[in-house]
Amino acid sequence: MAEDQTTGLEQNELAPGQFEVDGVIYELRYNLQKIKTIESVTRKSLSAEVVNNNGILSLQTMEALFSFGIVESKDLKAVAQKTGVRMFERFINENGAITANTYIIEKLQSDAGFLFR
Repeated sequence: MAEDQTTGLEQNELAPGQFEVDGVIYELRYNLQKIKTIESVTRKSLSAEVVNNNGILSLQTMEALFSFGIVESKDLKAVAQKTGVRMFERFINENGAITANTYIIEKLQSDAGFLFR
């Protein structure tokens, strides 16, 4: 991510899609099971929401995707969902809704492209 899309960080050695918060590198990761969990919690089809809203997700859906998808890059350890919600709030306040939306959609396309085929 570009420097202005990070949160108080150094850009050293961050791979595309990674961001650093308080010295820990994170990224979003999705798979079929996570998608099913998110759809169950939000009671929305992610594919339908993306298509019906021209790729712009609701804040509620972005929060769910972020908080369920965030992992520590070092060992791919999932972040607790409540912590993920707090991190989403910080991320969106510092980067904006459209930047957060773009970041999430790009990760969905990369990790769960089956949603869009």
